[in-house]
Amino acid sequence: MNEIDLGIFDHILLFLLGIVLPVLAVFQSQVEMKTMKFDTVMKKQVYYGNGVFQWICVGLILLTWWGNNRLFADLGFQVGTWTPTAWLLMAIFLALYLFDVWWELRNSTKILETKTKWLKEIPILPTTFEEFKHFLFVAFSAGVCEEIIFRGFFIQYFLAVNENNELGNWLAIIIPACMFAFGHLYQGEKAVMKILLMAILFGWIFLLTNSLLLLIFIHFLVDVLGGYLAYSLLKNEIREEMPDL
Repeated sequence: MNEIDLGIFDHILLFLLGIVLPVLAVFQSQVEMKTMKFDTVMKKQVYYGNGVFQWICVGLILLTWWGNNRLFADLGFQVGTWTPTAWLLMAIFLALYLFDVWWELRNSTKILETKTKWLKEIPILPTTFEEFKHFLFVAFSAGVCEEIIFRGFFIQYFLAVNENNELGNWLAIIIPACMFAFGHLYQGEKAVMKILLMAILFGWIFLLTNSLLLLIFIHFLVDVLGGYLAYSLLKNEIREEMPDL
């Protein structure tokens, strides 16, 4: 992986995308979100508003990358070299993720706990098929944009800051992973720890392969599955809350 020479716009993007926006999201937007009741129209606005905003952020990163004559391959836009260790880490992630899904839905009691948690902590999850169709846009946007921001750009940034040594490599993985997990505080402490572990594994894989392509695909699938499970489990809950007309 080629080390980049950082410029003023890299520092500005790190400050805005890694500090300012997550802090505003956690302490303002996500707090307000939990006090609101979301109908289908409002959820669509959140899905498309969030998705478009993420693409704008990625556009700024790509513009900065292009303006500094850097190789887009160093941002992860290549197949890369998948070593046995990288494949093992991906297998570990998939095994842990599938186990977690099973654990959260393993019986009727856990399903009830999971549904209650989702309704309370993440009220923007889709509860109808119409909502799920539009949720696919934000799932795709998150899969692409969050990997470019938190794995591609941030890891390259902290590699440049911490130099190319073992400690620097680990800091380049862990610091962006913590930023990524912090932005998901609205999902609860347990979810944050799971997301932190996922981000560390993904960061490690990116460092080994210098490729985001498979990570983007897996991230997208995870979000799609999460949205579909929410729709499948919560659609009856919402119908029961609706008054008879």
